[in-house]
Amino acid sequence: MEVLSCRASCYKEVGEYKKAVADCTKILENYGTITSVLVQRALLYESMEKYKLGAEDLRTVMKLDPGNRVARSTIHHLTKMAE
Repeated sequence: MEVLSCRASCYKEVGEYKKAVADCTKILENYGTITSVLVQRALLYESMEKYKLGAEDLRTVMKLDPGNRVARSTIHHLTKMAE
Protein backbone atom coordinates (compact mmCIF):
# COMPACT_ATOMS: atom_id res chain seq x y z
CA MET A 1 0.00 0.00 0.00
CA GLU A 2 2.79 2.43 0.89
CA VAL A 3 4.51 1.90 -2.45
CA LEU A 4 1.31 2.57 -4.43
CA SER A 5 0.58 5.66 -2.35
CA CYS A 6 4.07 7.06 -2.90
CA ARG A 7 3.93 6.27 -6.58
CA ALA A 8 0.55 8.01 -6.85
CA SER A 9 2.08 11.10 -5.26
CA CYS A 10 4.97 10.99 -7.71
CA TYR A 11 2.61 10.63 -10.65
CA LYS A 12 0.68 13.64 -9.38
CA GLU A 13 3.85 15.73 -9.22
CA VAL A 14 4.66 15.03 -12.88
CA GLY A 15 1.07 15.52 -14.05
CA GLU A 16 0.25 11.86 -14.65
CA TYR A 17 -3.13 12.16 -12.93
CA LYS A 18 -4.74 9.16 -14.61
CA LYS A 19 -1.95 6.85 -13.40
CA ALA A 20 -2.14 8.37 -9.92
CA VAL A 21 -5.90 7.76 -9.79
CA ALA A 22 -5.32 4.16 -10.89
CA ASP A 23 -2.88 3.61 -8.01
CA CYS A 24 -5.29 5.13 -5.49
CA THR A 25 -8.08 2.94 -6.82
CA LYS A 26 -5.88 -0.16 -6.48
CA ILE A 27 -5.23 0.72 -2.84
CA LEU A 28 -8.94 1.17 -2.14
CA GLU A 29 -9.81 -2.10 -3.87
CA ASN A 30 -7.15 -4.09 -2.04
CA TYR A 31 -7.09 -2.48 1.40
CA GLY A 32 -10.60 -1.10 1.90
CA THR A 33 -11.76 2.44 2.48
CA ILE A 34 -8.89 4.64 3.61
CA THR A 35 -9.85 8.28 4.04
CA SER A 36 -6.42 9.71 3.18
CA VAL A 37 -6.41 7.80 -0.11
CA LEU A 38 -9.95 8.94 -0.90
CA VAL A 39 -8.90 12.56 -0.28
CA GLN A 40 -5.84 12.09 -2.47
CA ARG A 41 -7.96 10.64 -5.26
CA ALA A 42 -10.57 13.39 -4.91
CA LEU A 43 -7.88 16.04 -5.35
CA LEU A 44 -6.57 14.19 -8.38
CA TYR A 45 -10.07 14.13 -9.86
CA GLU A 46 -10.24 17.88 -9.25
CA SER A 47 -7.01 18.33 -11.21
CA MET A 48 -8.55 16.29 -14.03
CA GLU A 49 -11.74 18.40 -13.90
CA LYS A 50 -13.77 15.34 -12.90
CA TYR A 51 -15.52 17.25 -10.16
CA LYS A 52 -18.43 14.84 -9.66
CA LEU A 53 -16.12 11.91 -8.96
CA GLY A 54 -14.04 14.02 -6.59
CA ALA A 55 -17.13 15.18 -4.73
CA GLU A 56 -18.31 11.57 -4.38
CA ASP A 57 -15.02 10.58 -2.78
CA LEU A 58 -15.18 13.55 -0.41
CA ARG A 59 -18.76 12.72 0.59
CA THR A 60 -17.53 9.27 1.57
CA VAL A 61 -14.72 10.82 3.59
CA MET A 62 -17.17 13.14 5.36
CA LYS A 63 -19.33 10.16 6.37
CA LEU A 64 -16.32 8.32 7.81
CA ASP A 65 -14.41 11.31 9.20
CA PRO A 66 -16.62 14.42 9.54
CA GLY A 67 -13.71 16.39 10.98
CA ASN A 68 -11.42 15.90 7.98
CA ARG A 69 -10.18 19.42 7.21
CA VAL A 70 -9.29 18.88 3.56
CA ALA A 71 -12.61 17.21 2.79
CA ARG A 72 -14.55 19.94 4.60
CA SER A 73 -12.75 22.75 2.80
CA THR A 74 -12.91 21.16 -0.66
CA ILE A 75 -16.28 19.39 -0.89
CA HIS A 76 -18.33 22.55 -1.41
CA HIS A 77 -16.07 23.73 -4.22
CA LEU A 78 -16.17 20.37 -6.03
CA THR A 79 -19.92 20.01 -5.58
CA LYS A 80 -20.46 23.47 -7.05
CA MET A 81 -18.11 22.75 -9.98
CA ALA A 82 -19.91 19.45 -10.66
CA GLU A 83 -23.24 21.23 -11.21
